[in-house]
Amino acid sequence: REETVEALAEAADEAAVSEAPTAAVPVAVGVGQRVEVPLWREGMGTEVLPPDCARIVALVREDAAGGGEGVRARAMREHLDWPASDAREQAARFRAKRLVERGWLAEGRPGLFRPRTG
Repeated sequence: REETVEALAEAADEAAVSEAPTAAVPVAVGVGQRVEVPLWREGMGTEVLPPDCARIVALVREDAAGGGEGVRARAMREHLDWPASDAREQAARFRAKRLVERGWLAEGRPGLFRPRTG
């Protein structure tokens, strides 16, 4: 299941890269191209992130500032103006999880993304 989700997310990444060029350097991996997300460091702004990832981080921060409990992949997909489909929702979730792995976001409860702490 994880391999299927990753393959779908990479296919969505590839489609997003062809739709809107990014300043990030794509790295060839497995099925398609993958947009590199840098590790978060103190003082680093979202301008170093690929555009979709920067928009996800901004949405999560906005939710937290408004007292929200966190953002789910469906809200991210809607915020990115992607068509409603399971594959696009999985692609948004995959990007959010990559942002968690790289230190940009935190995942409090499974599937609920919040700003990083500390």
